[in-house]
Amino acid sequence: MIKLFFALILVNNLQCFSQDFLKLFKYHIPENIKIDEVLSNSLDLNLQRNAVLNPELIYLTLKYYQQYDGSNFDTKLFETLKSNERVWITTRTKWAGNTLEKIELTNNREIIGNAEVDLKKLIIVVRSKEDDRLIYLTYDEKQLRDFYIVKYYNNDPEIKYDKEVDYISVRNQIESEKKQYFIEVKENSEMLSSPEEIVQNVANNWYLLYDNPELDASAILIASLIDVLSDKSRNKYSLFIGSVFVNNSIDFDESINFPGIDHTVTLNKTASLPQFSLGIGYKLYFNNKSLFLSYIDIQFFYSKGYSEKTSNQSVVYKSTEINGNFTTEELLRNFDDDFMLSSLNSYNLKLSIPVYENDFFTLEAGFNFSLNSYIYKPDMYFTFSKYRTEYDSNGQPVARETLALGSQTIKDEVTKEYVSVIPMIDMSAKIYNRLGAKISAGYNYAAFNLFYYTTLFF
Repeated sequence: MIKLFFALILVNNLQCFSQDFLKLFKYHIPENIKIDEVLSNSLDLNLQRNAVLNPELIYLTLKYYQQYDGSNFDTKLFETLKSNERVWITTRTKWAGNTLEKIELTNNREIIGNAEVDLKKLIIVVRSKEDDRLIYLTYDEKQLRDFYIVKYYNNDPEIKYDKEVDYISVRNQIESEKKQYFIEVKENSEMLSSPEEIVQNVANNWYLLYDNPELDASAILIASLIDVLSDKSRNKYSLFIGSVFVNNSIDFDESINFPGIDHTVTLNKTASLPQFSLGIGYKLYFNNKSLFLSYIDIQFFYSKGYSEKTSNQSVVYKSTEINGNFTTEELLRNFDDDFMLSSLNSYNLKLSIPVYENDFFTLEAGFNFSLNSYIYKPDMYFTFSKYRTEYDSNGQPVARETLALGSQTIKDEVTKEYVSVIPMIDMSAKIYNRLGAKISAGYNYAAFNLFYYTTLFF
């Protein structure tokens, strides 16, 4: 039967369930309390409050209600219960205040911000009395007290009191396991899933730590939160939304030949569309601290153009060639000279590393690998002509021959894809908590994004 009580009870499971104390201690609650709704609710509330304050108070709380004779409570026992409550509240308040003071000395806002809320909840000022002290218990009373505590730790209403079991020893072994948890988590923060977990565990189990130099709560919190906040809290996915203002890596490069004309028209134009962008990123850290080159920032994002842009390409060409008595003239004109860029989609992978980083500002350098597709539609109408003229000895034209004459319309929509690699500089600033803003710039690229570090994927 002793083995039943040796079951490992992880500390972080202690407060994960909402215990029904009336059900848990149903065999130890008198019938005259159970049938009275007001008294049973009062007992339940007192057990909930005192078990969190210190499980040792469960014994005195139950004993006080067990003394109820149907009309009156034992007033002396009531004063003893309240005296013990005040002792533990005062002790917890002093412990929480001292722990918070040591944490505030770190001047680390993230550590303080994560710890202070739960610790401040434990600070309650009560007016103590001169004769307040913890009650002396006989061996048998300690056995019963620790039986209740073991029952509470196991959350098992069916555990029955057995005189042959050394409950003092059982309780000590269970609490040793709990204390070992704090020793291990201080050395290995990977056991934690979030900063809230270690803070709540410390606060909920303060009575195991308050008089134990080996388990100094402030040292446990500082060591654990530094690792968790610098590693797990930083190594989060980032979601971002923004706009690309400049993406001037698009080139229109077209060559147009005309029948009978020796000249080839080369159209070359660089253009860009403003783009709306969405993305996700992840910082893969090589070191838990903020150091130069300590991580690689990996980002994937999609950008889509949200407007159309029209550009002009004027073409006027005239050439005159003289060969003896013959002159050859070429004339090329463009009357409608519009290019319309109607679509620009980009799929990007950006890799960057930190150059400088502090609590509020980060400078990164890297490369943006981009697959782009765009659609443009020219609207051009060309006229062309080529004439050869013969002149006499007096320089007068005597004959003219048309070598080429015509027009050409170009309206076919063109879709193209290209890959670009752009060196980038990213400047990020923290706005509030996990929210920040980032400016990205390259020799032909500029973007602005709002980003949010999230624990969504953990």
